[in-house]
Amino acid sequence: MRLFAAVRPPERVLAHLAAATEAVRGPQAGPPALRWTPPEQQHITLAFYGEVPDGAAEDLAAGLADVVAAAPAPTLQLVGAGAFSGRTLWAGVRAADPAGLVDLMAAVDALGDAVGAPHEPRDRRRAHLTLARVGTRSRRGVDLAGIVHALSVYAGPEWTAGHVELVASQLGKGRGGGPLHDVLAALPFAPGR
Repeated sequence: MRLFAAVRPPERVLAHLAAATEAVRGPQAGPPALRWTPPEQQHITLAFYGEVPDGAAEDLAAGLADVVAAAPAPTLQLVGAGAFSGRTLWAGVRAADPAGLVDLMAAVDALGDAVGAPHEPRDRRRAHLTLARVGTRSRRGVDLAGIVHALSVYAGPEWTAGHVELVASQLGKGRGGGPLHDVLAALPFAPGR
């Protein structure tokens, strides 16, 4: 089972982001050069656990519940943009308490060690929301650097996260051959923290 832990921005934040990215999407003729992440799958990954044994989901959920309940709910904002490996376009994340977000991500990531989860590449540990991926046949036709530059001044509305989700991801099972995400658990931050 392929698992990750994430925070999902509220609909108003995703609507603001969609309006900002509309100008850089451009007209689509033929196969899309960029495969845009559907709004219902947009999230901020706190930790990617990869393929773990099926029985590990309950252990991860229990560990996440403890970590999340002990952490203050982060106040977040989507800002700017960047690209991983010239293929993945992302929006950055600003936290009102950057050290708190780093600590939360480290604690959530460490839970994967208990179930033998592989660690993801270092550059993917940056707090981000994946906006789009370059199509395999259209890499040359995409001005990813230009899109990143255009979105570099983006600043969305702030929000306070209410919970962390433990999500199962099935590659190729979703809309248009993308991943299918199933929320296995929604683990709330303690009220008033």
